[in-house]
Amino acid sequence: MNISTTWLREWISPTVSDEVLAEQLTMAGLEVDGIAPVAPYFENVVVGYVLSCEKHPDADKLNLCQVDVGESNNLQIICGASNIRTDLKVIVATVGAVLPNGLKIKKAKLRGIESFGMICSESELGMAEDSDGISELDVDAPIGKNIREYLSLDDNIIGLDITPNRGDCFSILGVAREVSANYGLPFKMPSISVSAQGTSSVKSSVDNTTACPKYLTRSISGIDNTLKTPRWIADKLMRSGQAVHSPVVDITNFVLLELGQPMHAFDMAKINGNIEVRNAKLGEKVELLNEATVELKEDTLVIVDDKSVLAIAGVMGGMDSATQPDSTDILLESAFFEPVSIAGKARNYGLHTESSLRFERGVDFAITELAIDRVTQLIIEICGGQASAINTCIDESSLPVLAPITITQDKIYKVLGFELDAKWIEEKFTSLDFQISTKTKDSWTVIPPSFRFDIRLPADLIEELARLYGYDKLPVQKLSLDANINVASEDQIDKYDIMQSLVARGYQEVITYSFISEKYHNLVDANANKVTLSNPISADMSVMRSSLMSGLLQSVESNQRRGHSDVRFFEIGLCFDGVEANKQSNKLACIVSGNRFNAQWASETTPLDFFDAKADLESLLKLTATAATFIEDEHPALQKGQTAKIELNGEQVGWIGALAPNVAKELSLPKCYLFEISLSAVLSGSVAKYEAFSQYQEVQRDIALVLNKAIPVAELIDSIEALQQSDFVGVRLFDVYIGENIEPGKKSVAFNLTYQSLEKTLSDEEISVKIDEVLNLMKNMFSAVLR
Repeated sequence: MNISTTWLREWISPTVSDEVLAEQLTMAGLEVDGIAPVAPYFENVVVGYVLSCEKHPDADKLNLCQVDVGESNNLQIICGASNIRTDLKVIVATVGAVLPNGLKIKKAKLRGIESFGMICSESELGMAEDSDGISELDVDAPIGKNIREYLSLDDNIIGLDITPNRGDCFSILGVAREVSANYGLPFKMPSISVSAQGTSSVKSSVDNTTACPKYLTRSISGIDNTLKTPRWIADKLMRSGQAVHSPVVDITNFVLLELGQPMHAFDMAKINGNIEVRNAKLGEKVELLNEATVELKEDTLVIVDDKSVLAIAGVMGGMDSATQPDSTDILLESAFFEPVSIAGKARNYGLHTESSLRFERGVDFAITELAIDRVTQLIIEICGGQASAINTCIDESSLPVLAPITITQDKIYKVLGFELDAKWIEEKFTSLDFQISTKTKDSWTVIPPSFRFDIRLPADLIEELARLYGYDKLPVQKLSLDANINVASEDQIDKYDIMQSLVARGYQEVITYSFISEKYHNLVDANANKVTLSNPISADMSVMRSSLMSGLLQSVESNQRRGHSDVRFFEIGLCFDGVEANKQSNKLACIVSGNRFNAQWASETTPLDFFDAKADLESLLKLTATAATFIEDEHPALQKGQTAKIELNGEQVGWIGALAPNVAKELSLPKCYLFEISLSAVLSGSVAKYEAFSQYQEVQRDIALVLNKAIPVAELIDSIEALQQSDFVGVRLFDVYIGENIEPGKKSVAFNLTYQSLEKTLSDEEISVKIDEVLNLMKNMFSAVLR
């Protein structure tokens, strides 16, 4: 939300700079994204009045103007703007002014006639990106007044990133309340008074009081909506990121920003009968203000008259009942809609509005009357008219319950690590409009205000005290350890060890959404259980992921579009085969693509392949001595012939393989290799233990075996390691050959075996005995013969 510091200071103005104020808001929990001036600095720019405007005698597109700028002599200024004319109040940069674009205003001659200044557009002053001609000021703009002062240009816009729990801060009132609590200053509410006569001809009723416990309406007749919205309202709206429409719409938007209460105005001439708040009926449709026609769902709360739907409650009004410049009689609506009943309804229809933003987070149900009075007051002051009494529909039993919460000094100490002054605690609760119902020497029972939907537990109250005290001021306390606590030695690695290992191998961690599109779900595994969200953030985030592969593929796709082709990504996160806890599991997934090493002069680049990914996975499994096996199999997202399932103790725990060509083509991806494995499987082994280095020379022997080519090499290696020979260090495959001098259906595999003793140098005779043992095993188990 954008907020003007000038507007905020009309309510409360601590004696600090805007920059310090913004910093304090951040420290109080309202994160400031940035602060920027409304307009860059410039001088010698004033309000001018065009006394006359004639065509330049030697230029068809230029005008010769006499302009009064409040000095003894009028200025002769040549202007080429299409909208320049007599009797217009304009912005004039006098001789000596330096504009934000670097232009210095000097006395000049244009086609032989002197010009003593420049009539400016808003874009030339850095107040807008584009302008259609020069800026036209209000008729009451005082001639000669400094334009910075007249337009309040010495103003800053603070961008607030408000968390979902602080819906009360989406208004000037909410931010002023926070500033008041932080600086101990009172804030000034606007003076509101309304003279009402009679009752409205349109009555209102509520069918679903659970979703709408409070609904107020009031008619205002005889208004003039053709008038121009006053500049003081228009400026505040535009500096808050709102467009300017007509006075009635602008006033409701203004009060939304001022008090945080969304409201709507209907054209009474377009209402048939009375108003009712109910759930939509099957097949009902409404054309919204954005000119989109939507078919309503039965769980959607709507505002209807006797013939049609007028609005989606808390989201957007309908086009058929909208106010227009020629509207003379209007019906104002001010309501409290229960947040859960509104949550997600805007997204269901592809909408996002200022009203739904606030109603979804919770609007103060005690400010409804004040807000409708404020809108009424401003409409009558600006547009005229006569207001009726308020028609009220209130179900007290359905309004939120403000339950008391008790906290103690002991609880505060345990959470914060220090004791707060009791008087200070009471002052801060009072400044935040919390009611202290009862108190003792070291405890308080507090009733939260109607605008704080996030305060329900003692911890919530303590958090309020902590942020007002200042997170940066909280003392650091040393942790003490109970002598009776039995701390066991850690013999398991955790996921952070896994992460560090992958980073050491050149991987980067990515964190992707748990929500994916149906397209990615089907590409990865269409047969996996699809958990579809009933209230998705968007159509591209409508399914809970069953695999981490989808997020990794999106990350590679995004990097590929930006020219990053060499990637090594990993992610650890939850995957969902259902909504129940036992159907959710943590997985680890990695993806590699591109070249093995960066391009360099000494050798050609080599693309990554299946065995690079497999080596990375095996290095992880070695951390915990996890004995996994790889078995050729098929997966819908992986390429046939380059895919294996990963098994641990006979149970499948993951997949590894090359990305299937059809998936790569669909996503416009290069060759990629992935593996995904259950995190618990990676962490299931024991931590590798240190072993002393031998001082004696190691001995290596190479053997080449010919055997059936269908036998996996992994089985040979596993069987050699299972011998558990003394002094055995390891076995490494270094060659596989199929071709000339090898029988059809056979292959040659060559191994390097390493032995080393901790006690002596091994003799040739001892090594030969061990090699013979290996050869006999290969012959007996696999019918392998020495080549």
